[in-house]
Amino acid sequence: MHFGKSIYALILFTLTDLLIPGSAFADVLFMKNGDRITGDIKRVWDDELYIDSDYADEFPVALDAIARIESDEDFEIELRDHSETTGRFVSDPSGAMVLVTEDGARPFTPMAIEELNEFDDEFDWDARSDFSVNATRGNTDTSDFLWQAAGGVKMGDHRHQLGLRFDYKEQEGEATKEHNKVDYLYSWFFADRWFLSAGIGYERDPIRELNYRYTPGGGVGFQFFEDAHRLFEISLSTIGVREKLADVIQDSTALRWGLRYERQLLGGDLAFFHNHRLWSYINGRTNTVADTSTGIRWDVWEDIYLNTQFDWDWESDPAAGNEQEDITYAIGIGIEFD
Repeated sequence: MHFGKSIYALILFTLTDLLIPGSAFADVLFMKNGDRITGDIKRVWDDELYIDSDYADEFPVALDAIARIESDEDFEIELRDHSETTGRFVSDPSGAMVLVTEDGARPFTPMAIEELNEFDDEFDWDARSDFSVNATRGNTDTSDFLWQAAGGVKMGDHRHQLGLRFDYKEQEGEATKEHNKVDYLYSWFFADRWFLSAGIGYERDPIRELNYRYTPGGGVGFQFFEDAHRLFEISLSTIGVREKLADVIQDSTALRWGLRYERQLLGGDLAFFHNHRLWSYINGRTNTVADTSTGIRWDVWEDIYLNTQFDWDWESDPAAGNEQEDITYAIGIGIEFD
């Protein structure tokens, strides 16, 4: 009996791909109270399914109120036992819900879903840019303007990331702060969660007498998870450091530890993030450098968000006459592209 149902589901799955390409028809939720909701399923998070329909913006539906689901595209699915699979939902001849994957078809219920995300194909990209007005203390106790942007492209096992930061303050026609950063990183995921990386960074802060600092290097990292709701990865790299500090050019080697963490909250309307890097020089001059950024992004309309963050930069051996620590509090607005 179950074998017959599986064959039927597989045939239906194949015909769907051949006869109805792309999103020719939408996903359907059959509710326990008899209602039917049609739209595009976006994700399942915290026992709620989020769907975007023609008559309403994306909204949540409680999983325990859904009798069955039909979908026209594959999803990345995490089950209650924390196993993962990719597949779509169809109905068998009796009207029961079936999950169809590459391994076959099996009976299924909505409450078996722990998390669900739209299928991540071989190419994916995202970017964001925000502008903030800041209050700072440290080497420059004043207000300043902060523009920062970040973007990434993922193609199969390959990932490219670019970050830009421009922090500037001008008082009475003179610059009192001018801190610029550019970072590029390439990563290759050679195993399930492991990746090798190589990149280069550039930093300039003439107010602190850092004329320039180049940091090319490479290393290895481990990604604990990455999906629509969360990201957590760590890395360890060896980098070369060429810098001109107080008009003196110096070459050094350093070990650098990095961490990236992001968590979606309130159904994705709120995002908490924390990024930090810590590197210690192992030859050349004696120095330890740390930079961290912790904050919250809050979606306010479409792709527009409010951004509030706390940045802490520290250097054990800055140029003479400069403080070790810079602290930045920023509140601003940004836009996300994907």
